[in-house]
Amino acid sequence: MKRALIVLLVVAVVMVGGVYALVVLRPSVVQPAVEAFEARVLNQQGATASQELTGGAEGFDALGDAVPSAAEEAAEQDEWLRQHRTRLIAQASGVDFRCPVATEDLTGILFHQASFAYALPFTTELPEANYEWVEAHRTIPVNRDQQEGEWLDAEALHLWRTSDATPMETSIDVGAAAGTVVRSPISGKVVLVKDYMLYDQVPDIEIHIQPDGKPDLDCVLIHTSDPLVSAGEHVDAGLTEVCHVRDIEKDLTDVQLSFFTPEGVGGNHVHVQLNDATTKGYRSEKLKGAVQ
Repeated sequence: MKRALIVLLVVAVVMVGGVYALVVLRPSVVQPAVEAFEARVLNQQGATASQELTGGAEGFDALGDAVPSAAEEAAEQDEWLRQHRTRLIAQASGVDFRCPVATEDLTGILFHQASFAYALPFTTELPEANYEWVEAHRTIPVNRDQQEGEWLDAEALHLWRTSDATPMETSIDVGAAAGTVVRSPISGKVVLVKDYMLYDQVPDIEIHIQPDGKPDLDCVLIHTSDPLVSAGEHVDAGLTEVCHVRDIEKDLTDVQLSFFTPEGVGGNHVHVQLNDATTKGYRSEKLKGAVQ
């Protein structure tokens, strides 16, 4: 019995020594096998760690599903724009014009003649309001609950001014209360923000925007206050806030829109027009100091 135990002990010592020699000393004859075994172990450990980080194959698929595709991102962007961008009210010389005030703030839209011949004519898909009905009700119809459609669901007045000899529909008065935020009606670059004297009597502010891809055109906003943009900045149509509606009624009497809006609402508005910047003398006079 004692002898058998001694034999077993000797065998165990020999086996341990052999394993030690193979693993630690690594004789050249077994080196490739040992390295291959270790590589398999490391690979397995790496795969396990990667699975833990990604949640395994199922977790990776789930993560992939959670990341929106390019088409989904584009659809989300379109939906955001649909909800936040104001709608079209006019077009001129290949430029789309969106309402410069939010629908809930709009008191009415009025097309009329500009004061100078360099103003370009607008076209619109807004139906013409009934003059007699609007005058009687002192309301220009606007659908404030509009959910669909590229064009604003509203009617517009088209009125002559005996003092202006330019073609009809070369200016737009977009009504809103004084202090209302004004958004850019077009996409383009602000080239000039300047003070001037309206009718050589009333301090006012002009904001000039060059439409994208149209260097020969100049979109001008007047009857504005508290500019929110500076020359050189890019603005997006119906989105970028550029200024506020000024209280023009404080300085002028018989503001045209005031005859067609409810008592107490007033005729304050932002005036929008598109000018031909190639008109002789226009750049030196109206765009003096503008950024290029």
